[in-house]
Amino acid sequence: MLLITSACGSVGRQIVPYLAQHGVDIRAVDINPKVADYQSKGVKETMVIDATKADQVEKAMKGVDQVVYIPTLFSFQEYVMGKIAIDAAIKEGVKQFIDISVLFPNLDTKLHHMMKKKVEHYLLYRGFESHMLWTVLQPSGYNHDVFLEQFYKLGKFPNYTPLDKRMSWFDALDEADVILKVLDRPEYFDKGVYQLCNEKLNSYEVADMMTEVTGKKITAEYVDEDHLADYWPQYFHGGDSYSYEAFIRLVRTMRKWGWDSSSFTLEALLDHKPRTLHSYLEREAKRLGIYKGVSTK
Repeated sequence: MLLITSACGSVGRQIVPYLAQHGVDIRAVDINPKVADYQSKGVKETMVIDATKADQVEKAMKGVDQVVYIPTLFSFQEYVMGKIAIDAAIKEGVKQFIDISVLFPNLDTKLHHMMKKKVEHYLLYRGFESHMLWTVLQPSGYNHDVFLEQFYKLGKFPNYTPLDKRMSWFDALDEADVILKVLDRPEYFDKGVYQLCNEKLNSYEVADMMTEVTGKKITAEYVDEDHLADYWPQYFHGGDSYSYEAFIRLVRTMRKWGWDSSSFTLEALLDHKPRTLHSYLEREAKRLGIYKGVSTK
């Protein structure tokens, strides 16, 4: 049995159904009661849990052989929740723990990267101590973070980084394929830390791809700090102080330095060519009924 945490988050929504379709027996957990909807998509078990409660996490870990630990986004309790999950996995005799971290967690100008770095550090020592097998995956920007439906309606692709600055993108389904491989050979991938990155694209290139697949002109637009709340209101209206500060530090870091890396590791881990952002946008456009382009081969 494989436990997947934060199953209703943006990453979980991509990989949970995919892994279930590939025959993995999954127990999906989330604080969101809608996690139960996964049972109609081939997920064997679902549970509603609060990841800050050790007793609930331990209950979720019972009878589990492997864990894919997806953290919550921009939570000041992220390190605490990571520790709880690792300790619970060890206590319940989990064989393998796969931590979904982030590309370059040592970027200490990003609050949430610092949290993920601490979780990785804790996993390393507790893994050595307990002999639980562990692997860390460090993803870059996900293709699904290009919100095609929203940007199609706006007719623009807003970005808080300089429009010519490149960042790494990759598809969560490629992450799922890597997970399948790591699950199949736990000992082989034990104590491995792998960057998952693919294309290096700037905002102009991403906007041009959206234009191509939808047939509607979508223009890249730079958003200065005074207008961030117009496009990312969740961090300014109703969010807590930590999520706001984490978002602002993310913006300032990426604006100054960008965020990319080599695609070598992803290409080496996959048994196929990495999925492109263009192919993701095609899938999304067809799902939304706004596809006007010519399919790539």
